[in-house]
Amino acid sequence: MSTPELRKQISIFVPLSDWKVIRQEAAQRRIPMTELCRQWMHPSLDRLREQTPERVT
Repeated sequence: MSTPELRKQISIFVPLSDWKVIRQEAAQRRIPMTELCRQWMHPSLDRLREQTPERVT
């Protein structure tokens, strides 16, 4: 059985007005804001992984 990949947290600062619309969108979708941001980042992360020859640890 493989071990789960380690996770790290990142934080970003956005204007309060942006935070409010992100919160509203997450509430409409009934998902946490963190999950909404993950969904938005996923396509870009896939591209980055394809371009990275070796996994960075």
